[in-house]
Amino acid sequence: MAVAAAVATCCVLGGLLGFFLLAQFGDFPSIQSAAAYRPSVSSKIFDRNNKVVGEIYLERRTLVPYTAIPPHVVNAFLAAEDAHFFQHKGVDYLAILRAIVKDVLHGGYAQGASTITQQTVKNLFLTPERKIQRKMKELILAYRIENAMSKQEILYLYLNQIYLGEGSYGVEAAARTFFNKGVGELSVAEGALLAGLAQAPTSYSPRKHFDLAKQRQKYVLRRMGEVGFITPLQADEAFKATMTMAPPSTFRSKSAYFLEYVRNYLQEKYGPDAIYKSQLNIYTTIDGRMQEAADDALTEGIRKLEADRNYAGLQGALICLDPHTGGVLSMVGGADFALSQFNRALQAKRQPGSAFKPIVYAAAIEKGRTVVSTVDDSPIEFERNETQMWKPRNYDGTFLGPITMLEALAKSRNLATVRLLSEIGVDAALDMAHALGIESPIERNLSIALGSASVSPIELCTAYATFAAMGERASPYFIREVRDGAGNVLEKTEPKILRTVSPETAYLAVRLMQEVVLSGTAASARGLGPDIAGKTGTTNDTNDAWFVGFSPDIAAAVWVGFDTPKPLGHGSAASIALPIWIRYMGKALGVAPSHEFPVPPGITFAHVDPSTGKVLPSGSTEGVLLPFKLGTVPEPGTGGTGGAAPSKPGQADDLL
Repeated sequence: MAVAAAVATCCVLGGLLGFFLLAQFGDFPSIQSAAAYRPSVSSKIFDRNNKVVGEIYLERRTLVPYTAIPPHVVNAFLAAEDAHFFQHKGVDYLAILRAIVKDVLHGGYAQGASTITQQTVKNLFLTPERKIQRKMKELILAYRIENAMSKQEILYLYLNQIYLGEGSYGVEAAARTFFNKGVGELSVAEGALLAGLAQAPTSYSPRKHFDLAKQRQKYVLRRMGEVGFITPLQADEAFKATMTMAPPSTFRSKSAYFLEYVRNYLQEKYGPDAIYKSQLNIYTTIDGRMQEAADDALTEGIRKLEADRNYAGLQGALICLDPHTGGVLSMVGGADFALSQFNRALQAKRQPGSAFKPIVYAAAIEKGRTVVSTVDDSPIEFERNETQMWKPRNYDGTFLGPITMLEALAKSRNLATVRLLSEIGVDAALDMAHALGIESPIERNLSIALGSASVSPIELCTAYATFAAMGERASPYFIREVRDGAGNVLEKTEPKILRTVSPETAYLAVRLMQEVVLSGTAASARGLGPDIAGKTGTTNDTNDAWFVGFSPDIAAAVWVGFDTPKPLGHGSAASIALPIWIRYMGKALGVAPSHEFPVPPGITFAHVDPSTGKVLPSGSTEGVLLPFKLGTVPEPGTGGTGGAAPSKPGQADDLL
């Protein structure tokens, strides 16, 4: 026993000598850097209602001044970690000596008995390795920082940088994570629970191990009572108090594509230091409720399709715009961000199929056609080259003959649309596509009537949103405003709106697309209300399924397909993409209820016989009331072809 004591004494003396030499000649970081310490912080993302809906961070942290932290929260951490913090000079020498002797006798390294000051300098300046030299540096730095900073300044650093679990650094982030409130609103019970996490955040996680978290909370409250921070009665009442834990946030996972777009934009423009160390406030156009609805609709819709149709690796995209501002209300770029970060809503270029047809019909209206102008849904062929002919066909293989434009679009008749494009000229449709916001290159041929040109979901959604806004095209944008931590405005986006289509043409195109919902290929969406318009889109090879539609205040596009194009098998967009769109809009319309599309001044109405498309005599109350541009209402008893005389099919510049 005497030998062991002598060995221990020699070790202690040797340690003290080494400690002295290290303090005099060792290499240490500057204590002044602690006062200027800038930890990584969270940049907060707000939705269009100015609610926090996400964060960008390396470490999720929100800095709060020491004075903003309630005394009972500070005292909880002191009781749990260092009750004599305000009495010592950074190091509890007797406790350290006891720990060294104990560890030497047991063949280990000096550990334990760390004060809050020691924990602070260890986290700021040192590595977590368990070596005697590192422990000695910790003691020396603790003493130096106590002489350079006030106790309150040290606590400010400690309480803002300590890790408390689930990615939360500091008491403010932890309060938000576990209780969905700021640290200034925490009760004694809640503060004690957070303080209990400091020792082992994972082991005492109140979500994963609530019973262990309560045991640790009880210890903290007891210690608070023992050192006089609260009375034993208050400790008992706090332990019995009901605490409401915040549910784990799902917004980050359900808005991953949107958040990643915003993060990439900010990092490219301002650099990583700005977004990870400047505590930016980013005010976006997204609507938190709509975003969750979009993610639910797309991911669950994809899963159901994979199960029902034995698909594997199916993908999709959904994007929703505010037609009047261009603000992106929700965006989902794929079925699972963790598996693929490729944002199909913005980056994928796919054939829209019949979803391109409304552009052709809008161009025909601009050329003078009316909603009851006759188009011929009969077989037609064009010379592709000297040896080949192009023979477009209808999806069901049938022909309806002469029908109105209203019926042709509602039933998505391919032959009628190809003939119509041939008659008005391809250039008219190209001009309309560009006016509506399609920026992707479109080849100059008749096949565009069937959606042969590849476009992105955001482009097609922009085009339909322009219809919804009665011809005013709003450029899509994601960020309303960016402010730094001091509240200075770094950038602000004003909506860019341009009149590109006459309101009368847009209104008539909307009425054509309303018929698609009322009696056409999207009839399953009728339950959403009368003021819903849109168009299904299935490509000839069935590689892509679309539905793009809108109310007066929401325009949304859904695409479903495989990244490497291959047929979707049986079914069409009405059974593949439309159910996802309906599910989403059912929730979105609860946020932005629909109302009637505004009628432009240049529109008049007349009753039409729906079976023949002929206008009924003035004053008639029978038939269907349909809109016309002023001066274009056909004579009673006629439907009228309107527009220029049909051009001869087969002209070289209009062929495939």
